[in-house]
Amino acid sequence: MKKITKSKMVLNHLKSGKSITSLEAINLYSATRLSAIIFNLRKNGHTIATLPKIITDKYGNKCEFAQYRLINDDTISAFEEDLFTDSGEYIPPSTASYYKEETKGTYNKNFLQKLWSKIISEEK
Repeated sequence: MKKITKSKMVLNHLKSGKSITSLEAINLYSATRLSAIIFNLRKNGHTIATLPKIITDKYGNKCEFAQYRLINDDTISAFEEDLFTDSGEYIPPSTASYYKEETKGTYNKNFLQKLWSKIISEEK
């Protein structure tokens, strides 16, 4: 029987529409190096947004961590009318694909963070 890799488990998790954090990756898949897995998935062509999260731990310290979500072109198309560049400029739907081409086939991480925030606000 062929074993499934941790990268494949994380990709399947993301493809199911769920987001993932390092703690979830450890608990669900024993994947202790989520950022490396995300790096490799991006290198293999997957568009994954990073949303920085900040919480206060039980000692009152602020802790920052990343939450990741797979973004597909259909998702981008559905929300692109409301997206802005990292400089605050509006990206019209017709230029969103141009914006992707200008960044060598990937989306600027601020672009993806804004997209994710928009998606979350629509889900509520």
